Amino acid sequence: MDNRSYKILLDGRWSLEDMMNFSRVYFQNYSFLYCLESHISNVSTEAVLKDCELRGGFSYVNIYSIFRGYIQKQDIPQIQSIQYASPRWLELALNPDVADQFAKVLGIYLVAPVAVTATYNRLHKIFSDLKKRREEGKLASLRLCLEETKVAQKLCDELSKGLGFQSIESLNEYTKDVEEGSKLMLAHYRRITKIAKFIQNGKASFPIKDEIDE
Repeated sequence: MDNRSYKILLDGRWSLEDMMNFSRVYFQNYSFLYCLESHISNVSTEAVLKDCELRGGFSYVNIYSIFRGYIQKQDIPQIQSIQYASPRWLELALNPDVADQFAKVLGIYLVAPVAVTATYNRLHKIFSDLKKRREEGKLASLRLCLEETKVAQKLCDELSKGLGFQSIESLNEYTKDVEEGSKLMLAHYRRITKIAKFIQNGKASFPIKDEIDE
């Protein structure tokens, strides 16, 4: 693997829509790890999350545009080569450490996707119920009670482990409460599962550098 590139191996039949969705969601996962997985880049998690606050709070769709602003120009993924004849691949010029970490994340998630999904569903329900209570009581500032907060934090930590996210302590430190951290991890889960489906459907595989070097 080139020092500044990463090859995603392709298989099966790809539609134009597949490629469009894959490119968008891959970049979202890449930018999440680049900005928030503290051991693989020089980005300050504190600075990123503070920037989100200054721009009006967390929008779990638009936050990826904020992440993009923290990626160094040479690390923004660009297509370097595509080979359609066997073996097929999509080679990206990018930060290879982040790409390799994402390959590991996918492997960790796919070890026990059912268990990770169950954790996601439980955590998601806590905040869905909270949203409903806020709407019913017209209390936008309503927060989880102490017991709910403890349960949510435990589930958030479990979800991060199931997604191979190693910087949960840093995320917890620089988000103002468990709701913000949890919603970031919930959003990350949804985007990981979208890429994982390409693996499960036999359309893509993501080599890990250590395995390539063996």
